[in-house]
Amino acid sequence: MGTLTVNGVKVQVDDSFKTLSPEQQEATVNEIAAQLAAGGKGNAPARSGGVEGAVRSVARGTLGIGSYLDELNAATNATLAPLVDPLLPDGFEKLPGQTWGERYDQALNIQRRKDDEYDADHPYLSTGLQIAGGVGSGGALLKAAPVIGNYALGNTGASVGSRVASAAGAGGGTGFVQGFGAGEGGGTQRLRQAGVEGTTGLVVGPAMMPVAAGANKLASKLARSILGESNDALSSVTDQARRYVVDELSDPSKVSRYRDSLEKLGPEAMLADVSPEWLGVARGAAARPGTRGLIVDPLNERSSLANARLRADVADNLGPDPVPSRVDRSLAAYQDQVRRRYGPVMAERSNYDFMPIADALDDEIQRLRGPAQRQLRNVRQMLNVNGQDLVTTDPAIAFETRQAIDGILETEQNPKVISGLTEARQMIDDGLRSSVPRIKEVDAQFAEIARQREALGEGRSVMNNGATAIRPSELDDALRQGALPQGEMIGPSGVPLRIQQSSLGEIYRAIGTEANDLNALRKTVRGEGDWNREKLGMLFGQDRADNVLNSIDRENVFSDTANRVTRGSDTAMGSRFNQFLDEVSKGQEIPSDATLTGTAGKLFKSILKRIVQGNGDANAGKLAEDIGRLSVATGSTRDQIVEAILRRGQQNVLDQQRMSTVRALTRSGGLAGYSSLPGVRN
Repeated sequence: MGTLTVNGVKVQVDDSFKTLSPEQQEATVNEIAAQLAAGGKGNAPARSGGVEGAVRSVARGTLGIGSYLDELNAATNATLAPLVDPLLPDGFEKLPGQTWGERYDQALNIQRRKDDEYDADHPYLSTGLQIAGGVGSGGALLKAAPVIGNYALGNTGASVGSRVASAAGAGGGTGFVQGFGAGEGGGTQRLRQAGVEGTTGLVVGPAMMPVAAGANKLASKLARSILGESNDALSSVTDQARRYVVDELSDPSKVSRYRDSLEKLGPEAMLADVSPEWLGVARGAAARPGTRGLIVDPLNERSSLANARLRADVADNLGPDPVPSRVDRSLAAYQDQVRRRYGPVMAERSNYDFMPIADALDDEIQRLRGPAQRQLRNVRQMLNVNGQDLVTTDPAIAFETRQAIDGILETEQNPKVISGLTEARQMIDDGLRSSVPRIKEVDAQFAEIARQREALGEGRSVMNNGATAIRPSELDDALRQGALPQGEMIGPSGVPLRIQQSSLGEIYRAIGTEANDLNALRKTVRGEGDWNREKLGMLFGQDRADNVLNSIDRENVFSDTANRVTRGSDTAMGSRFNQFLDEVSKGQEIPSDATLTGTAGKLFKSILKRIVQGNGDANAGKLAEDIGRLSVATGSTRDQIVEAILRRGQQNVLDQQRMSTVRALTRSGGLAGYSSLPGVRN
């Protein structure tokens, strides 16, 4: 502690008073004198520091307005002092001036003294806090008003020249505004300080561009290192190829959709199948002789396995190929076994009076005319004992007569004949039921197999299209009625199974005969509307049916990709990628002023141009190879590529945002620190 005589009064001051500059000591003495005049004790106020000093430093760094805060605070305090000072304890610094101007000058001295004290006591911390205030305020401005913020921070312009001009303009403008506020005294001094800081900003603004670029590069490197991108699926391609993929083909929203589509199409799907841009890449790479095989060979190989994939998918979802002809032969063999069971059953027969049946047939014959009469007369003759005009009593003869009627009915078309024969067969069948006890058991087994063989034939038309197409409601009725047992049978019939097997056999037949024409296959199995989908769902379950139909759709997508890449004429599809390759293959033009003069100069330029052109062609070929193979990758390799593209695309968006923010904030931090730069403000 020490003493100081002010206006004849000794006052105590801190030892730090000696460390103040003459201007600061003078301001302190004037403030003490003002307190003495107002009746105060005259103690020197405590030096600015701690949290208050830190907050003030951050505020002073606020972009644009930080240098005006001391005057704004002084004006506010001078206005409120008459109301607030009487309420404050004696230990607080008060503003005893009688007029607003006196109070303003006193408050401004207090504000500037506190700032100067904190700068003197904590020079490095104060500078850092002011820069932090500039960075924070610049970031807040970018977030709240991006357009205004980018212009204010010089973060605009497409070309290098325009970006430099933008940075210089923003730096000069911001420096001028801050310098005018930092100037002390009249307008001349303020303009002088504004000129100094505006000029500094004009230089510092562009100078911060490489600093921002370096900061962004370091941030990107750290981010990629954390994300593990150094060893992803794109790390093996050239930098130029990777940049093209990231800049042109990595839109995160698109890549996410492509990934979902690839998952639906399965492991054999390629990026060229789901993305027009990647299809263009494949088309462009296939158009170059050096890389055509790299693209075309995987597509052709995939196309050659379409039949195998479809059969595997059908087998996984609907079951193996039943081969309906084999099923029918198996049923026919079983039917023969059942037919042989009639022998033991007929051995248990007993004589039966078939005369009433014969009389009924005679009456019907007298009534009918034409084919119906002739067929019934033949049946009536079959009931007689062989060579005699005597009705048999042997059920074996009646059984053979019934068999003969069945044979006639298989080919008969006349409804009158069919009606007459059916009625006659029923009467004979009733007689056999009474005379042969177990014949109906065998009849039921034989009839069930016959029904199944008939259903096996009818099932072939289930997938038909056009006028012969069976409606879903008709198939539903056939399945329901076909499942009901008939005769002496117990339990559900095998008719629905045979319809299912026959329909499945038709699907396999279509795959075997139409797989090379997937449009025809799709039309055969899927049909034009929803009927076939609905009918397949009835037969096999809707999910399994949809899986098979989706497999056919998938192969159509694969086939379309192969056609458009290997044989199509989609030159526009690959134009963007081809244009990129053409620009690369041109190489760098050799300027005429960089060559020798005369004949030797022309020769030298020609040699250099060939070298550059050759390198350009080689680079274009390498790019076409690197990027082209990405477009036709499959399986886990494709998945890794997609994830790498998605991750890098997201990182690219962040890079652009980060580059914009870091560039702006780096500049804003530099501009905000003008007040602490040596030689700028004294």
